Amino acid sequence: LYAGFGPEFPSLMAQVVSKAQITVPNITEASLMTGLPYRETYDEDYVRALLRGVAALGAEKVVLTGVSLEPDTIGFMSYDSAIGEYDHYFNRREPYAYHGTGDIFSAACAGAMVRGKGLPDALRLAADFTLACIQATQRDPNAPWYGVEFEKALHLLPGLLER
Repeated sequence: LYAGFGPEFPSLMAQVVSKAQITVPNITEASLMTGLPYRETYDEDYVRALLRGVAALGAEKVVLTGVSLEPDTIGFMSYDSAIGEYDHYFNRREPYAYHGTGDIFSAACAGAMVRGKGLPDALRLAADFTLACIQATQRDPNAPWYGVEFEKALHLLPGLLER
């Protein structure tokens, strides 16, 4: 758990997820909520077990972010419990990590859905936009250590929405 979060936090997150139609945890959060052991290295079966575990809490659609099944890729895997289908999308993994990418991913996905995109397309847009934000941040030699500079990639959103 992040500093400042008590041991009750995962169960409180699970309560919120039980009311959600769509939830977007990362692997650590999903592990904590489901009680499945956290793994640094994992395979697709483990990711699917996490997705089903989070869905069992009550969320209809679960999107697991930060999934990396191959060394040079990262993206998401999702599960629609209503129809029992999995989906995934991966981009090139950049050798940099910044705080806030999960928030950017969720915000871009929600914004795309408000603009009329279905969930699968909105998720892909969010993954592409998050990658663009990371790339814009890494080009700045004065990039702050505390987060991704999403503002430098905002101009890309209209083009991503047109796809």
